[in-house]
Amino acid sequence: KWMKSKFIAVQGTLSLWGEKRSKIWSRIATSVAAGATSMQLEEGDFRVGDTVVIDRGLETRRISSVQPLDEGMIEISFTQPLENSYRGADHVHLGREQTQGLMAASVGLVDGHNIVVEGEDTPGVPMCSVNETQVCPYQNGLQGGVNLHEFAKEMQHYLATTGSPNHPNCRPCRAVSEMHYTGYIIAMAHFNRDSDKCPKDHGRIQVSGVAFNHASSMHLYHDYAGGNYPHDVPKNFQRAWTRRPFTWWSDPIWAELKVSQPTTPSHKIVKSSFNNTFSGNAFALATSGVRVFPTLPVVGNVIFRGGVGLNGAARRQWSSLKFNVDTMLPANDNAFTVTQGVGSPNDEYNSPQNLEKFANAALERFVLQDNLLVRAHLTALSPMVVTGNVITGSVRLQGGPLANPAPFANNVVNAPDDPACIFMMSSGDHGVSDNVVFGCRVGIGFRQSGGLAEGAVRRMRILDCDIGIQYFARGPDGMRHDSTPTKFVVSDTVLYAKSNRGGIGMTNPKVHSHMLGHPFPFPDWWNEGPQFSPLGHSYVSIDFHSEISRTTFAGYDKAAGGVAFAMGEAAPGDTSDADFHPLILSGLTFDGVAGESRIRASASTRGAGLGVRQCLQIDCDGLRNMLLVDTDGSLLGQPGTVVPRPQKFFDKLSYTDALGASTMEDLIPFPQRFDRFGQAIPFPAGVDHGTGGGLEYVCNQQSFTAEGVAGCDVLFMGAGVWVPQPGLALGAGDRIVAIRNDGGMVRLDPLHHGWALAAGWVRAADCNLTQDPAWTEKPESQHARRYGRVEVGQFGAHPNASRVDATKGPVYTVPGVWRKGCTFDSDWSAYRCPNAKHRPLVIEVMDFSHLDRRWAPVTVEVNDKWAPQGGAMNVLTGPAMMWPGKRLQTFHALGHAGMRHNIYFSADPPKHLRLHMLNADRAEGMVVCIYYGVPNSVVAYVDGKRKA
Repeated sequence: KWMKSKFIAVQGTLSLWGEKRSKIWSRIATSVAAGATSMQLEEGDFRVGDTVVIDRGLETRRISSVQPLDEGMIEISFTQPLENSYRGADHVHLGREQTQGLMAASVGLVDGHNIVVEGEDTPGVPMCSVNETQVCPYQNGLQGGVNLHEFAKEMQHYLATTGSPNHPNCRPCRAVSEMHYTGYIIAMAHFNRDSDKCPKDHGRIQVSGVAFNHASSMHLYHDYAGGNYPHDVPKNFQRAWTRRPFTWWSDPIWAELKVSQPTTPSHKIVKSSFNNTFSGNAFALATSGVRVFPTLPVVGNVIFRGGVGLNGAARRQWSSLKFNVDTMLPANDNAFTVTQGVGSPNDEYNSPQNLEKFANAALERFVLQDNLLVRAHLTALSPMVVTGNVITGSVRLQGGPLANPAPFANNVVNAPDDPACIFMMSSGDHGVSDNVVFGCRVGIGFRQSGGLAEGAVRRMRILDCDIGIQYFARGPDGMRHDSTPTKFVVSDTVLYAKSNRGGIGMTNPKVHSHMLGHPFPFPDWWNEGPQFSPLGHSYVSIDFHSEISRTTFAGYDKAAGGVAFAMGEAAPGDTSDADFHPLILSGLTFDGVAGESRIRASASTRGAGLGVRQCLQIDCDGLRNMLLVDTDGSLLGQPGTVVPRPQKFFDKLSYTDALGASTMEDLIPFPQRFDRFGQAIPFPAGVDHGTGGGLEYVCNQQSFTAEGVAGCDVLFMGAGVWVPQPGLALGAGDRIVAIRNDGGMVRLDPLHHGWALAAGWVRAADCNLTQDPAWTEKPESQHARRYGRVEVGQFGAHPNASRVDATKGPVYTVPGVWRKGCTFDSDWSAYRCPNAKHRPLVIEVMDFSHLDRRWAPVTVEVNDKWAPQGGAMNVLTGPAMMWPGKRLQTFHALGHAGMRHNIYFSADPPKHLRLHMLNADRAEGMVVCIYYGVPNSVVAYVDGKRKA
């Protein structure tokens, strides 16, 4: 019963040899328009009456004639005109001759072989609706509260009363077209269960020129272990196999008989067609534990829908479909199919020491070569070789070493209906190289959830994609203070814009420590983003960067929405707290890409809030600290950096602050904006600050004090009643600066009115409201409203302003990162900084309470005067909260080599602190000064060695 009903189980040899053909698929030689009834192909052995599938499977056509042309080309004609136009090998993208033929469509044989293996569309369980009005209650499975016993009794009832064992609204579901349940083929071991002395054997499959219609679920190395399979516990095929001493082809008896040892058997699958239109099945080039003998390269096949799994099952979410039987195509072309290899074999999850395929060097890797996969999805896990294929379905690739040749190379991938064409699962310096990818939402996407990602893209040609390269994968865990350096590399690659010159070359790569979804080829591994409550936690990584070298961007035009680098855009599930990871650039080439189309940093900061996946008080720090380092001038014309503009520094905070802060500027820690005597250091003039924002009144001209004088009494609470204080009344028309309005009473601000009125109130009825925080979208900061703004080197006019020469105002001069000598590029929405040496500065709290206590906001003020204040002010909030009540206190700032950096914490400084200057030469350095409110004995270590 475990084999179910539609199967071929092979313990000997399944040998199917159809009529020979030289090649059963080909590229289109010359582009054709919709309505055409013929097309020219570069090659192919096609015959009248064959049915072929074109390009991504949008249509199939029956061949009515075949005419030979020069140089091995042929012309095929169809019984019906084409509905779509198709590119040929003559197509040139964006006028670049080097792209000729890269985007050519292909044609493959799906029906015409003289041997056909087919999974019949037989009727099964009565759980499908009779029609649109007679809806079967079981069409989506058994209803809640109904078990199989009750279902069987109901069928018996209808059999007895109506003569048909069906609910009146139900009919038997068809096996293939409605239940996606097709025939499958397995090769399995053959040995005597009770004798350990008999030679052992294994089934082999050898097919050529065969059409598999809804019967292509193949398992070449099934884990059948004899006995009462699959109820034997454990199912230990390795043990059962190794108990027998020899395979029959390696038995010593051949030498004793003086007979040549037989050739080792092998699987062979070549020049066959796999039509999975209705079912979406796949065949698996994988083992379940022991790879008994080789599988020869799988060559020259056409796989229509479904998929292929190399060392793992090919999977995809699926849904029920309705089909046009005449053309073998689904009515809904965007519907998903299931592509699951029989038995879901997956070597990736077995221990390598237990797998013969890893231990036996004589067994070569699975090879998929020169095949056409039409909307068929490929899962390729190492070790494998995939080369020379045209794949119009998505690829889930565990990249291998990028030696020349690479294990996945010389393929063409086009999957516009999938989230990405190539889903990468790489680690270390492994990755993808030497392929063509085109017409994708994302050309190459790195979204790994298992293991450190890193990875590389080399020698790739990526054309006509919404996004060429997108990287948001797993990095070291910052919560665990893991500062392992990791990087992502792109080199010797060409990215071409979309045909309208739009699209994004690549977004800024970034990492989080834990990503949602299963690792490797499971369905939900791509879309979810970092882990968060209640599933777990994820935090930004400390040391990650990307190196982009010898890479060409071609044809991107800002007017069409095109750009080479897009910063802070299009990362599903992103909280924007990791956009600070730097890009190190060298050897870039911009082919037809004007300066305005090279960088786009216009994305707005985001993420402020109190909840999970949000940053407290202000937007997440990522985009305010992004960095591109041009090491050779290939981006800027001379070495330098690109740094962000300050965002929302003077905007109203998104919450009501308990201390009355109005803007991000008000979040500068108190020790930084007050001197040692508690006197205020004013904020700077000449910045883009707001106006208003306070709570103010004016004493009404018609109001009178208790003494009968025009004005407003200042009232104090005494013995439970409000009592006016003689001599402290405010005059009619006087400005009243308030802290709050409660129950018809207005509390006075003592910093404006003096400490004699610190506990004073006035009646709201005695005054008129002139200013309310709700009236302005861009308020002045509370600190500036109280103490004013000053030019550089000036004391404030307020009596409570500092009078210490070392702390003359202002606290800072410009918001954001250090950018002296930089020029704002309005097209980029970022600053160009020639010859600048911006470097990441990471401030890592190492106290035991680094997840439970908050030290933020933290500020980093950078200046070239070696002064305690007066430079560029960067306010940091830290990463997003990924678990309720747990906020990582690691802060990623952007510093500058050779400058002084003054760091202030809102709380008392941590007892244990680690600082990182990343991506810098050993000759570079920066001065960091940390404010401690009271004298401390500070002990410093460098690389674990005590220095002071």
